[in-house]
Amino acid sequence: MSAVTDRRTELLVYEDREEGFHGYLAYCGHGAPLAAGGLRVQKGLRGETIVALAEAMALKERVLALNVDGAKCGIDYDAAAPGKDAALRRFLRFLRPHLRDRLSLGPDMGTAFGEIEALARQEDISSVKGAIAQAQGLPAEEVLRRLRLLDEPIGALTLGQRRAGHALAQATLVALRHVGALARRPTCALQGFGTLGRAAALALHEAGVRVAAIADEHGSVRCETGLDVARMLALPAGRPVAEQPCGGAAGERTAPFEHAADAVVLAACEDGLSALEAARLQAATVVVGANRGLSDAVEALLHERGIVVVPDFVGGAGGSAAMDALFAPAIAPTARAVLDETASVLGVLTDRVLARARSSGSPPRQAALALADERRLPPDAKPYGLRLLDGAVARHAVSW
Repeated sequence: MSAVTDRRTELLVYEDREEGFHGYLAYCGHGAPLAAGGLRVQKGLRGETIVALAEAMALKERVLALNVDGAKCGIDYDAAAPGKDAALRRFLRFLRPHLRDRLSLGPDMGTAFGEIEALARQEDISSVKGAIAQAQGLPAEEVLRRLRLLDEPIGALTLGQRRAGHALAQATLVALRHVGALARRPTCALQGFGTLGRAAALALHEAGVRVAAIADEHGSVRCETGLDVARMLALPAGRPVAEQPCGGAAGERTAPFEHAADAVVLAACEDGLSALEAARLQAATVVVGANRGLSDAVEALLHERGIVVVPDFVGGAGGSAAMDALFAPAIAPTARAVLDETASVLGVLTDRVLARARSSGSPPRQAALALADERRLPPDAKPYGLRLLDGAVARHAVSW
């Protein structure tokens, strides 16, 4: 049985005694010493969703050749409700034994890493990533010291804010090269302007891509010559893009996808494009950073139309790649080194997936799944510190 399909999935259910809501924790993998994933706060969240997200996380870890299982957790709760912090603290109490022994937690929809860490400390949990210490063989103090690198600014954003979106942008640049769009100054339409989208917009802008349109849950803004991304990032996060002074015209949420763009980057939510929108889309490539950003049916439709789709567990793997860059080296890296290594890894991964898809005539998702299936990790391997180089597992010291 393949490494991709021979995975065990476990779902644990939490029932809150004070307010009656439910929370969920899912693991998916092969029994690795560490399992990593995000914490979500979302009204109407269901266990099936958490399981699907944990399965997607397991694919990210596997395709990166990391000896880490997938995990995901969350609570069925309104992220804007005044009781959110107290609800999260009670859920963190439920997670405490998992955080001690196996679970490495990060942010997801409705949460931020600093917020989770602060609430965990109120519950006498030193860090929601404390399980890395035992699994990786690092002193707990060293893990905490490296985690502080996430707070270091690199330009307009911190490393923690930049890492996943920066990697998503690198995947987009590689996809643009594969479709022949880098011969000119390409254009990009971006869905989502939260942490992931803001970082992707910054990196694409720095790379010379015209970010011509950005959509969020409230609406959109568009400028054919390129939006003033730097000015947008200087404003507080969360302000609707249509209200920002960025040199563009406001429109409906779906407006950016009704115009031609070389690349569409999905950095917002699940099922980011409907079948109707996909049928009308004028783009050479769609790069998915959001978890489950495209349904299987819409992804297949885009492939049938000849649009190159980088799947979510490739385009959205930057967070996992950054953890490897942060914790694998024997000597603590700099924040810039972590960001550069993360971008390099995502670039190489995306290039391999798209090259394989082209040579085999298969969709990129199928090529990426085949690549993940070929990952054969030593059973005693630490979570971080392996690289797959030309089909063989190589130690972290080997450069790409």
